[in-house]
Amino acid sequence: MKKKTTWIIAGAAAIVVLGGAGIAVAATDPFDQDNDALTGTSLERASDAALAEVGEGTVTEAERSDDLDHAYTVEVRREDGSDVDVELDEDYEVVRVDGASTGGGATGTNSETPSDDPTDAATGDDAAISADDRSSAEKAALDAAGPGTVTDLDRSDDTDHAWEVEVTGADGRDVDVELDAQFAVVRIDSDQQ
Repeated sequence: MKKKTTWIIAGAAAIVVLGGAGIAVAATDPFDQDNDALTGTSLERASDAALAEVGEGTVTEAERSDDLDHAYTVEVRREDGSDVDVELDEDYEVVRVDGASTGGGATGTNSETPSDDPTDAATGDDAAISADDRSSAEKAALDAAGPGTVTDLDRSDDTDHAWEVEVTGADGRDVDVELDAQFAVVRIDSDQQ
């Protein structure tokens, strides 16, 4: 009876050790570059290419991507308050703007020119965000998260919330705030530093 107990304990220990190794490998995967913020020359080149594509605006986020079809993603907030994602290849050439292929290379034009046909209007989480909605969502998120800066605001297609707002606090901590359609807080997630 004692031999069986020893083998069972040794087997359980091996499973725990192997399971722990899998977690360590996943947490330190060198190929997982998603959400790596750009800095220095890379940030400058990516920002210049994105702004040349969409026109005036402010780069609010620029990061390396691990997707095979593009190397960088740059988010630009236009003067009208709308956000545009610009995807670039390794040579900082525009591949896509908000999911619409540009046919390669920076063109200096916006590939997301709105149509006069109301049936072409984006719906759901791709619908344009009005200035009033943006203001209400930002205010609700900042009230919930505390002092900071709204760094990302998107509509959500999830059933339990209508808005997703990311706030970077004065202490550098990121807070994700989910809001319902009336801008009431549904959930708050905060990274711990």
